[in-house]
Amino acid sequence: MAGPLALTLVLGLASLSFLMRATGALLPTLPPAVTERTSGLAPALLAALVAIQLTGSNGLLHLDVKVAAVLLAAGLAALRAPFIVCVIAGALVAALLRALFHL
Repeated sequence: MAGPLALTLVLGLASLSFLMRATGALLPTLPPAVTERTSGLAPALLAALVAIQLTGSNGLLHLDVKVAAVLLAAGLAALRAPFIVCVIAGALVAALLRALFHL
């Protein structure tokens, strides 16, 4: 189970993301300053969720198939692959490793 600080971070990022999406539906255009500052919100939320999943209850890295999937997705992101490609590739690697090693 994640610590209270990690859960607060994830809930805060999710709330801010939801609020920005709701505001976007109500306003035809957002000011450029707001868009620039919040463009990395979805990847930050995903990173926080991944960090929670990769750590155990003691806060240390828990080695399993998710680590390989995250490393592949991070490598693809470093190569500027589209975000959805990174997510799908990571999910496929995790699924294949689980199927191969019955984890």
